[in-house]
Amino acid sequence: MLLTTCAASSSISNPERVDLDRLCYNRPTWAVGASMVVTIATEASQPRQGRLRPLEPVRDLRDVSRLIGDAFASDMDERGRAALRELRWMARLSPLVWWLSQADPEFRDAFRGFVWEAPGAAGQRARVVGNANVNRAPGNRQWYIVCNVVVAAEYRNRGIGRQLTAAATDEADGLGAQGVLLQVHQDNRPAMHLYLDLGFREVSGEAILWAEEVPPVAVVEGVDYQVRPAQPGDGPKIYELARQAVPLEQQWIRPLQQQDYWPDALSRLMTRTSDLLSNRTTYRLVALAPGRQGQVPVALASVTASFGRRAHRLALLVQPEHAGRVETHLLSRALHLLAAAPARPVRATLYTNGPAALKVLGSYGFRERRTLLTMRRDFR
Repeated sequence: MLLTTCAASSSISNPERVDLDRLCYNRPTWAVGASMVVTIATEASQPRQGRLRPLEPVRDLRDVSRLIGDAFASDMDERGRAALRELRWMARLSPLVWWLSQADPEFRDAFRGFVWEAPGAAGQRARVVGNANVNRAPGNRQWYIVCNVVVAAEYRNRGIGRQLTAAATDEADGLGAQGVLLQVHQDNRPAMHLYLDLGFREVSGEAILWAEEVPPVAVVEGVDYQVRPAQPGDGPKIYELARQAVPLEQQWIRPLQQQDYWPDALSRLMTRTSDLLSNRTTYRLVALAPGRQGQVPVALASVTASFGRRAHRLALLVQPEHAGRVETHLLSRALHLLAAAPARPVRATLYTNGPAALKVLGSYGFRERRTLLTMRRDFR
């Protein structure tokens, strides 16, 4: 199970943000919004014990943070672990949480959700064994995200996950949402079956591929596209490329940040300083095609060459109408840049709108490690 950021910029624009944030609470001053990949199994049976009720932050944050930590600790990156630490910190500050829940509508909205409460043993209090949140999508306030769906291991396969997901979905519908989004690993077939059964449909995917080592790559020349390093003046056009290339629902979950595609001088200086301190070099290549106003970027490859111990990184954006034609030329150029870097594994991230990029990377020894699917259900 994976919690992915809504508030952060697209991982494609900045290869150092490929790892997705993990915690789905849209409190802008202390946490990042997110969608959630769910690991619950298909649950045909009805729950036999316990009850579904709205999440109460003062009462439930400690149990919810424990559930999330137990389920996802091994699947979190550093940002996710930091967000979980914040959640645990909030759980210890009950008076502050109570005050915020009374005084701040944004806080209440951030913790909107449901829990499943199981009866305790003799003499013990009931405990929370399941959770699901439903937050507004930061990139489209008419849509909500069902996220943080988790059930304690010993209570799975009892229908609890289904009831939590259905309750969160119904809550969004009752609030007047146009629809809801969620995310799930492609290989999690039981969860996929559950969501399809609840009326969701797949709309896009984001794949992470891995190559233990990429041998020197020869540049494949093309005649229809010119590939060159991105220049400061390309910023507006690259940002427009991102708006077209990143699936719409992904932009609702993680709104594009203009500065990631169109950085000012200070941002560029900070990036170079960060690269220097981290012993890495970042390249951005654009593929240009003729447009109404001259040559315009139709694809972007970001390459981070690591001179330390970390893996190299590669990320790709392709304008949909050029998919299938530009990938070989651009990716060969991007991977060629790694010839002067130390032999390291390479991690690649791309959207799965078309099969061409996956095929090209596969020819260079990349294998799919994980694909995160976005699903949606329309209400009106």
